[in-house]
Amino acid sequence: MMKRPLLWAKSELRNLSYYYQGLITTILMSSFFIPSANAEINYNFSGFGTLGYTISDQPFKYLQYIDDQGTFARDSLLAGQLDIKFDPKLSATIQAKIAANESQETGLDADITWAFLSYRPTNDWLFRAGKLQIPGYLNSVNRDVGVTYDYARLPSEFDSTSPIYSFLGASVSKTFALADNEIIIDAYAGKTKAASRYYIGDDIEGFYQEGADYYKLEVEVVGTSITYKTTHNTYLAGLHRATIKKANGQPWVKKTGFTDITPKLGIGYYNDQENSGTTTANSFDLYIANIGADIYLSNGVRLAAELAIRNTNDIETGINSIAGYISLQKKINNWTPYIFYSQIKTISDDFKAYSQIDNNQVPNYIPSASAINASQHVIADSFEAYDQFSIAIGTSYRFTPVNMLKAEIMMVQVGKSSSLFDIPSGAASKDYSTTVFSISYSFAF
Repeated sequence: MMKRPLLWAKSELRNLSYYYQGLITTILMSSFFIPSANAEINYNFSGFGTLGYTISDQPFKYLQYIDDQGTFARDSLLAGQLDIKFDPKLSATIQAKIAANESQETGLDADITWAFLSYRPTNDWLFRAGKLQIPGYLNSVNRDVGVTYDYARLPSEFDSTSPIYSFLGASVSKTFALADNEIIIDAYAGKTKAASRYYIGDDIEGFYQEGADYYKLEVEVVGTSITYKTTHNTYLAGLHRATIKKANGQPWVKKTGFTDITPKLGIGYYNDQENSGTTTANSFDLYIANIGADIYLSNGVRLAAELAIRNTNDIETGINSIAGYISLQKKINNWTPYIFYSQIKTISDDFKAYSQIDNNQVPNYIPSASAINASQHVIADSFEAYDQFSIAIGTSYRFTPVNMLKAEIMMVQVGKSSSLFDIPSGAASKDYSTTVFSISYSFAF
């Protein structure tokens, strides 16, 4: 049925209002806080970007875009930021970014990544409201700014653990200044809309088509973190909760049901029908606990490591996992060679549930056996599961503090499964590897 023009227009206005209300709120609120028409307002514009090319030795895609055809889409981006200072206590920040679209398979996405007001009544308190970044990780606020780290890209196993990177809401930060160091406590809360990508490895005529699909999500977040900074080192820990529901109102499968075909032989199939014992939940709470450290050792050598645990008791899913990385890098004049190891693994009980579904197959003499068997892989694909690690060796070369060239070669090894890859069910879906080569140029101005 065609939408009536007036209703369609109202719907589009509501969507625009939601996605850009951080920017709209910043502009409107700023006009009220400006002390007077004659107040001196300072503007500062900056920008940053990365032009990155990456290619692997496998035909199946990794991280949505990387395969043996090569791509500029995975790492390339261009962003600009406007900082407005109304007085020493009040300022506003607006940042926009153009990059490959992560909520559909092709095309570019122009997004307002930051749009917030900052109010600092004293040196030790900071209040922010608008569109903000999730705090509490080593690269929370600079994950897009390639000149701020030496890796070709942040370790994907760890970087994929947060369901969102920005939200619309508020945060408060308290700093405790000590002699040569400081302690910062952050707390935040808000909401956002997001898209979660998953890959279906089978065709089932009339039901599923092989390829990528997306859950449109509504996410509410709340969290806190503590950071300890010295002259050369940073230590942090955080606890975050995301309440996630589907934007279309459909429930999540809490536990997958099972239909017996021949009970005595144990032959049957998993499905999401209520009469088979499937249970559902309208939303689920995902908890993430993380710790991290960036430590200067000596002679230009730095050690960085982060660890995150994801858990929900509301649904049975492979996102219950442990992820982390450890890296070493050494600055040698303009060069900074590095090596890192990164891993993500679904918690064993949930991986067992995933494997039971994915490996369940009925004999060919069962009616519609091929469709039933394909459906088991499809259900497992939406379940998600992770068992992979990567080892990367690379280097950066800084022409200036804000211009750098990077090159990296990385080996990714998958054990039993990884939802970071697009693997057709007809291909080997476990015990495979790929080698990824990346080169990029990052800049800021």
